[in-house]
Amino acid sequence: MREAQQISRRTWLARIVLGSFAVWSELNFGFGRRGWGIAIGDSDLALGVANAQNVEPAKALRVNLGIVNAYVLIRGKEAAVVDTGTPNNGSKIADVVRTAGLDWNAVHHVILTHYHPDHIGSVGEVLTAAEKATAYAGSADIPQIKSPRPLKAVNDNDEVFGLRVIATPGHTPGHVCVFDPAGSLLILGDAMTNIGNKLGGPSPQYTADMAEAHQSVKKLAKLKFQSAVFGHGEPIDNGASQAIAKLAGTL
Repeated sequence: MREAQQISRRTWLARIVLGSFAVWSELNFGFGRRGWGIAIGDSDLALGVANAQNVEPAKALRVNLGIVNAYVLIRGKEAAVVDTGTPNNGSKIADVVRTAGLDWNAVHHVILTHYHPDHIGSVGEVLTAAEKATAYAGSADIPQIKSPRPLKAVNDNDEVFGLRVIATPGHTPGHVCVFDPAGSLLILGDAMTNIGNKLGGPSPQYTADMAEAHQSVKKLAKLKFQSAVFGHGEPIDNGASQAIAKLAGTL
């Protein structure tokens, strides 16, 4: 068992292995007798439990920077930024944060999917403005990232802001994707592209190890989610995991 989280006084949700969850619930049989029930399933189970417990899905807002996308995720009065795009775009990210009625003080997390300059170009601006934010990246990529303060290494299945980190090496050694089970959303960084609404793996020209990148796509195909968003290309709003599983079968 990798990780457990208490989601109510009487129910616990635990991640067992990639794509699999278990829910333990305390049962009351009457006359003072109690026991435990268990259900095992995939991310649909996790989503159902989260909804039943009123766990709010993160609201994903796209920051369209032309050649690349960054994302702002809002949950309540707190925000996370995933990737920072090309240089000199801190103000554009701030504009999207403001559309949610928040400011830089609400940004407590900055997650970098990988070290390429079109994804970390504004990290200095963002971290200077978001003074409360902790920044995260895959451990293998951190040495390549210049940041105004130290980055926290994240590994497969780590959790940040209720988001699950998925290690997807290949495009870069430390590439990560970000999964929101409650929102049924996967943020892919450059693990995959959807340019011109044509779903594909990462660009071979900029990928360190295509064979490993293809294995990461197959790993992602085991997850269940409705929506997917990309560093390059348009979002898939429905049926995203099925589309990725179909592509993975051809790799």
